[in-house]
Amino acid sequence: MSENKSRNPTDQSVGFFYFTEMMRLLFFLSLFLCFGSSLPPGELIHRFIVLPTSQLSIHGKTNVNTFTCAIKTYAGTDTLILKEGGLLQKPVFIKGRVALLARHFDCGMKVMTTDFCETLQYKKHPAIVIQFYSFQKLPKDLNSSSPFKGTLGISLAGVSKLFEMPCRITPKSNEIIELSGERSFMFSDFNLTPPEKMMGMIKTQQELKVSFKLDLLLDTTF
Repeated sequence: MSENKSRNPTDQSVGFFYFTEMMRLLFFLSLFLCFGSSLPPGELIHRFIVLPTSQLSIHGKTNVNTFTCAIKTYAGTDTLILKEGGLLQKPVFIKGRVALLARHFDCGMKVMTTDFCETLQYKKHPAIVIQFYSFQKLPKDLNSSSPFKGTLGISLAGVSKLFEMPCRITPKSNEIIELSGERSFMFSDFNLTPPEKMMGMIKTQQELKVSFKLDLLLDTTF
């Protein structure tokens, strides 16, 4: 038979496919051999269980005195999942939502507690939500409790705002850490009107300070 017989077009396309795949594999292999030693360490995933001892407090002032309304016991089942690692990558949250029930606020006086919860529209918007997005960095030494910036959102009365907030991580035991943060806001940031009492004689000022202390258990089974 003649050796000049033309090849089957299907055989040619299959051969071209294998050729391109081989070239692609060789390309990535060359990248690995050239730069593999300088690649950043692998990513780490941390899973934290939010413990019942976690708290959220809101501090404010009136023209008469100061007040603090606090949720002293967390009743949810949220977990936080944090990813760190990679070249020039800041720690980011894969899962960062913590929800606390507004009806659990206690202002120390029943009348004040009722007014405050109604101001937050707790029946229409029952949850106060902290949504963690990222940290500027993580402290190298947890015992130092040095502050760092965190990017997170806070939802009050159904209005969510994104902020930068100074945060701290403080060790409480081998597997439990406290993640805390504090920042000043205005009632108007969340489209809220400060409550008044006694025909307007007692007025709540616009500024309020939100602080949280989350006790987190490292889930070593994750």
